[in-house]
Amino acid sequence: MSDTPDPVLDKLPPERLLDADHIQPIVAGINCMHSMETVKRYLAYENQHENRTPVQSRLRERAREIRRDELDAEEQAIV
Repeated sequence: MSDTPDPVLDKLPPERLLDADHIQPIVAGINCMHSMETVKRYLAYENQHENRTPVQSRLRERAREIRRDELDAEEQAIV
C-alpha cells in the first residue's frame, strides 16, 4: 500500500492543499495520505515553500503511522 498513489490527492497537488490559510484542511488532507510517496512529496513542498513546523510535524507523524501500518500488515501476513 505504501507506494501506491493517493487518487484524491493526485487532484490536489501540494501547492493547492498546503496553500490553505487554516491548518484544519491541511491536517484533513494529510490524514487522507496512504502512501509514503505522497507524504514525501508534500513534505518536500512544505520544506521548500512554507516551512511551517506544525505541518512538517504532522507529515512526519503520518509517515510513521504508514510505516507502522505496513509493519503490522507484514506481521499479519507471516502469521
